[in-house]
Amino acid sequence: MRQRDGRKMCTARPSWMSISQQRLGYKDRMCRVRLDALKAIVSVDREQMTVSVEPNITIGFLNRALVRQGLTLPVVPELDNLTIGGLVNGGGIESTSHKYGLFHHIATEYEVVLASGEVIRASLTENEEYFHAIPMSYGTLGFVTLVRLRVVEHKPYIRLTYTPCRSLDQTIATFSAQTMKDTDNDSVEGIAFSRDTSVIMTGQFVTREEVDLSKLNPMGRWYKPWFYQHVRSFLESGDKEHVEFVPTLDFHQRHNKPCFWMSHIWLPWADKPLARLLTGWLLPMNYQLLQWLKETFIGDDFEDNLMLQDFILPVHHIKESLILNDSLTNIYPVWLVPARLYLPHVPKSLLPSAGDVMYVDVGVYGHSKLPNFIGRERALKAFEKFTLEHQGYQALYAETLLSYEEFCTMFPREQYDLVKPECE
Repeated sequence: MRQRDGRKMCTARPSWMSISQQRLGYKDRMCRVRLDALKAIVSVDREQMTVSVEPNITIGFLNRALVRQGLTLPVVPELDNLTIGGLVNGGGIESTSHKYGLFHHIATEYEVVLASGEVIRASLTENEEYFHAIPMSYGTLGFVTLVRLRVVEHKPYIRLTYTPCRSLDQTIATFSAQTMKDTDNDSVEGIAFSRDTSVIMTGQFVTREEVDLSKLNPMGRWYKPWFYQHVRSFLESGDKEHVEFVPTLDFHQRHNKPCFWMSHIWLPWADKPLARLLTGWLLPMNYQLLQWLKETFIGDDFEDNLMLQDFILPVHHIKESLILNDSLTNIYPVWLVPARLYLPHVPKSLLPSAGDVMYVDVGVYGHSKLPNFIGRERALKAFEKFTLEHQGYQALYAETLLSYEEFCTMFPREQYDLVKPECE
């Protein structure tokens, strides 16, 4: 998109507010368009079970507003400050994605301002080519100004089962079995704490009447350990399964304050009493705050052994991916989340080449402590090569070193090219 002086246009959102690790230097050369004010809930349609929202509204605010009406989103990404526009354009995934797909798969309509200034609606029945091309386009096709999303009935609790695993094969077997289509799991995720230890978590949303109060864990309380610490404790308490009932809102926000485990990486003192007072109760810790602190006080010298990457692969390649990560970075914990990508309304050109199989997101977040670590860029290239060779995808909010040709192999251009010429 270009303005009259020839400069391309982009959103004015600064780098530190982005989920991306990299500084978005390209914005310095562009005309920045402020979309800050576009953060309203426009309407809730209970008959159609949809909500229409502007792109700068955050997932945390939207979800809490919907819950007050007895509704929620089928996919609620885990960091509160993620925006709806960013989740559509750059990708979003959660532990319910094995049922509902990625975040943009719950969208039913977009309003978009094109480079020409034309405002269009895109859905399965109107401007369908744009509807399929906009997700994961990273804002290159226009400014999304409205998104309509599916909603579902909210249940106030989730029954969580924690299954400790003591070998890589046990991790693979347990995780793969729990993602099968014939399970009743509403939620599936895993956290690997080493090559041979992990905890696989499965959940079913339940009503208040179905809660066993003796197993209630309001994990969102200020004094509770951060979620990944709580999960790791089950490895220390034996091999048996553990069951808890967790308030659904607490569950949706379980990774928010610790930013998975990045708060401890950038700020080792982040969960100490004083830090919790300043950043946990009064000023909630979030990824954007960490990014700002890093950019302001730490700088880029901190980055050479830092990986913040998500790779989405067919679930039958999960063992190879974990072995690769172990030898390449030895970074732990590793986040594991299954995702359904083969959806009937998606054009064949955009369907995964592996066919109708479950995929898994492998999230590698942290610093490599290997004495012979090959460096962030070489490690990233190795991950990208593995992903390409195994019919996978890389999250677009993560840094990429793919060539143009490699990128087009990972993300087929057919659908994008249908509309891109009109936007030049």
